Formats: sequence, structure tokens, C-alpha cells
Amino acid sequence: MISFTQNATGILGSQSDISALAQKEHARLLVYSDSHRNISIVRKIFLRYGKFCDAAAFCGDGIYDLLAILQEAQQDSSLAECIPPVIAFARGNGDPKETGPLIVPEKQILCINGTNILIVHGHHESVNFGLQDLALKAQYSDCKVALYGHTHVAKEVSEGGYKIINPGSVSQPRCGQEPHFAILTVEKKFTDAAFIEIQRPSTSDPDFIVKQHP
Repeated sequence: MISFTQNATGILGSQSDISALAQKEHARLLVYSDSHRNISIVRKIFLRYGKFCDAAAFCGDGIYDLLAILQEAQQDSSLAECIPPVIAFARGNGDPKETGPLIVPEKQILCINGTNILIVHGHHESVNFGLQDLALKAQYSDCKVALYGHTHVAKEVSEGGYKIINPGSVSQPRCGQEPHFAILTVEKKFTDAAFIEIQRPSTSDPDFIVKQHP
């Protein structure tokens, strides 16, 4: 079964799993955001993709959904098998600073294969008005990749030499998009994002369609 162990930086996972991820030569990171109380779709995403990923990152606004899934996995071995061993998350503007057993940080830095990945929600970085502030925060944090949410729009851009990715919202997409999340492949020399569109999300068996980045 999974553990609720939270280290000093706020990342969930054992220290051995976090250290192994930092050195792993090939890793997949499940990235999602803005679930807004839609526990059902978060469960479906983990059941479909979680077991194939080495870690997960949640970019805020829906921390109770993540907590509910982790609590459910304590009693459901099939779901527990689909929860990656390392989970990083950031507080959204609609999330509390603490929730039960979890402290919810404003940002987290996850290291995969020597690549530092900055995880924020985005409201403090004014992402609705551009990504310059987020790129600067990535630079100051020694991160080559930044993940954010808040806008509910799936997007990937390069800003000042930094890769900045919004996985979209799994529950309340905007700008005519369908619900989205992303899976990052992290290698020593590159990080690649695959965006996954969720079709028929309210059904028991939704379709997950891999898309080119929006």
C-alpha cells in the first residue's frame, strides 16, 4: 500500500524513492491540474496511466481530490498499484495551506535525472498575463522546466530558454479545449511532453487521445 510520508520540501514519497527518481535515466511524469472536486476523473487518470509513471505532479486547485484518491488507495489495492511512488504538488488559489495530513506548499521542485522541475499553480506568477514571471522564477530556482495550471488551458512554450508547460484542466477546460493532462518523458538531455485529451470524461470508460502540444 502507498504511504503518506511527506518530506521536508512537501513531496510525497519515501526518501529512497525520491533519491532514485533524481538519478533515474528515463522517467515518466504524470502531470495534471485544476480538477476542482472532480474526484472521478482523477481516479480514472491514475487507473489508466499511473502504473506506467515514475512520479506525478499536481499543479493545484483540487488538493482534496488528490487526498481523496490517496485515502481511497489505502483500502483499494488495485488503485494503490496505480499511484506513482513520488507525488509533488502545489497549492492553487482555491486550495488550503493544510488539509488533514498534508501541508500544501506554494511551490515544489522535483528532481528527475538531474533535471529540476518547478511546480506551481501560477496565480502568484500572473500567468493569465504572460509567462515571463514564471520563467524568471524557474531561472532563480535553477529549473529548466516549469509546470503550472490556473488558466485551464493546455499549453507548451519556450520562454527565455526554459520549457513551460500547462497540462490543462482535467475538469473545467477553457478556450474551447477538451479536458487535458500531460505525461512528461524526462531524459538526460531533453524533456518531452505528450498532451492527452479526455473525451467523454463523465462516462465510465472515457477515451484518452494523445495530442500534439496545443
